[in-house]
Amino acid sequence: MFDPLSKMFLLTIAIILSLALATGSILYRLHNTKPLLKPNFPDSRFAETWCSGRSDRNFLARLVGARKFLWVFVTKDHLHVSPHFPFNLMFLSEAFGWDHRVPGETIIESRETSYASGKRGVLVRYRHATGDQERLELQVSDVSALMRTLAEIRAQ
Repeated sequence: MFDPLSKMFLLTIAIILSLALATGSILYRLHNTKPLLKPNFPDSRFAETWCSGRSDRNFLARLVGARKFLWVFVTKDHLHVSPHFPFNLMFLSEAFGWDHRVPGETIIESRETSYASGKRGVLVRYRHATGDQERLELQVSDVSALMRTLAEIRAQ
């Protein structure tokens, strides 16, 4: 359908656009102080990597959950959830609601849930500074430890 020169031109344009999108997302994350790589949380009370999760932030977030590429940390006053590199590139985490930095005092509810697959998880409902509420479902291997830690930071 296309001659070899046209194919090469289209491939070059696709590569340039992909690199521009990746670079733009890196600059966006750096400007908004969102991590590119999993940061070190020396004061973490709970830490687990390669977890799954889903948000109800928007229509896309409800459709596409993160499967085994989130890290979850709870510090003395925040819940931190974000995707591992490179899943945080190309504005995917913004589109699908995978980035969360939740102050403990904004957590309205945290409870254990179970799924049709038989797996257990944690449902966290919190309030944004705007007053809007968001639900975040997390599948971690140590559900009871996450529940306990979230209860501690909510109480502070």
